[in-house]
Amino acid sequence: MEILNLHGFLGAADNRNYKALKEKAPDLIVRSPEMPYMEKTPKEMLVWLTGKVKGDDMIFVGQSLGCWYADRLSRMFARPCILTNPCYFPAELELINTSGMPEEYIRQYRELSPTEKNPLAYTICGDEDTLIPGNMPNCERLSAVAVSAHGGHSSIEPLSEYIEKALAVVREW
Repeated sequence: MEILNLHGFLGAADNRNYKALKEKAPDLIVRSPEMPYMEKTPKEMLVWLTGKVKGDDMIFVGQSLGCWYADRLSRMFARPCILTNPCYFPAELELINTSGMPEEYIRQYRELSPTEKNPLAYTICGDEDTLIPGNMPNCERLSAVAVSAHGGHSSIEPLSEYIEKALAVVREW
């Protein structure tokens, strides 16, 4: 089993999810590419990420905007995903809209954002997220399992414990 870990918009490949995965699942291969969010449209990113999917037992993990892609890949490949503070609707996020991201990218995010529950999604949603406040209803509506956790957008504590619990569940799916 392998994991494809996708960091957030302003994040890095060795983000907190990556470190928690390496700590709690040292037996798994964790791939964590640098995400070229400003260089590729969402559709181009999905094609690029599809090329990184190896085998039929991969789990997708995402943080923030990386969750949008992890969720899409999960739906495309019918594989589980673990999402931490997902940005389900990037086109609605002020940070994205004021970052200089091209309008075509924002249009694609708007068109491709989910409308139905993902039966293979396990979401960990911070209760003090100031970047995406009030996100728990979206998490409950769009994820098979939605867990509220203490913390902000990039500061869920203890993240490694939440990741460990999520891995135990999704390994059974």
